[in-house]
Amino acid sequence: MSSKPTTVLLISSGWVHPSWLARLSLAWTLSALPGYRFHRIASPEGLPDTVTDHYAAIVLYIHRQQISAAALERLESFVSQGGGLLAVHSASASFKDEKRFAQLLGGRFVGHGPVQNYTVQPALEQDPVFGQLPVFQVRDELYRHEWDAGNHIHFFTSAVGSDTPEPVVWTRLYGTGRVCYCSLGHRSAVLRHPTVGSILTRGLIWVCSPDTREPG
Repeated sequence: MSSKPTTVLLISSGWVHPSWLARLSLAWTLSALPGYRFHRIASPEGLPDTVTDHYAAIVLYIHRQQISAAALERLESFVSQGGGLLAVHSASASFKDEKRFAQLLGGRFVGHGPVQNYTVQPALEQDPVFGQLPVFQVRDELYRHEWDAGNHIHFFTSAVGSDTPEPVVWTRLYGTGRVCYCSLGHRSAVLRHPTVGSILTRGLIWVCSPDTREPG
C-alpha cells in the first residue's frame, strides 16, 4: 500500500519579480520531489482558516508590500503550531513594515546589488539538514539582510566590500514549527541549478518534519 503524499501549499505570484519563468522553475524543481503534492494560491490572503489541518508546509515565493492582519495571523499560527515554512528569495523583501513577519522568517531584507557572479559555501562540514553539498557558483542578486543571531546558517557568501559573511540559507524553529529561508532565486536559471535544487528540496523535507529539535 502506498503512503499518503505530503501536501504542501505553494504561495506564489508575479510576472516580473518573481518572474513567471522563475516561478515555473521553482515549481518544476519542487515537483521532482517524490511523495509530495502541491496546491497553489497566489497570495497569503487566500490562506484558509483550516490551513493547519490540510498542509504540512507552506512554500512562500512572492514579492508583496502588504499583508492583512488576518492573513499574517493565520501564517504565524500555522507555523507556531507545527507547520513548516520554506521561504524563497523575495519573500524576505515582502511585508517589510511587519515586524512579526520578520520575527517569523528570522530576518529582513535590507538591499541588494546588481545581478552578479558569486560563490556560495557550506557553513558546516557535516550538515544535519542538507548533507554534504559542494561549494558552488551562481549568477544572481546577492541579497543582504538584518538577521536573527539565533538562526542556524547553512550556506553563506562574502559580499564585496564587507568583512561579514552574508547568509544565503538559514533555518530556525518558530514555536513547534520549522522555517527555512533561501535568498537565491531572482533568476530562473538559479532555481534549476542542481545544488540549489538539492537545497530547496532538502529544506522542504526538513520543514515538513514534525521533529522540533534544533538543526545543529
